[in-house]
Amino acid sequence: METPDFVGKSLPCPVCNAALRLKQSRKAKPYCMCLDCGIQIFFRGRIGIARLRKIIASEKAIAAEFDAPARAVFLYQRLQELKHRKNILEGEQGLIFRDKDRDRVIAALDREMGRVRKELDRESKK
Repeated sequence: METPDFVGKSLPCPVCNAALRLKQSRKAKPYCMCLDCGIQIFFRGRIGIARLRKIIASEKAIAAEFDAPARAVFLYQRLQELKHRKNILEGEQGLIFRDKDRDRVIAALDREMGRVRKELDRESKK
């Protein structure tokens, strides 16, 4: 089965504005979840899914047209979101009995923060 064009794309959480990754349901319809807020968003009808695809397409166009300050602000907000998630995970991590999977997630967040910082550096030099 072919992967739909929306899978893996981001959509902002309507509550906290965190980037939510779109996933595919068993019936091949888009949905997303915000682990921080505890909300789930399901897109059902053809019209709603068509609107979602239009939003995703327009987001690509908007991202390409971001001026440097707006793009820098977006990257800063993304960095703050990643730091917040990392702090939560580190607070839940035990000192003696460490969860290796949680350590892997923390390391993945560190790598993503590094990538975002490099992108922010590039934006600051423009």
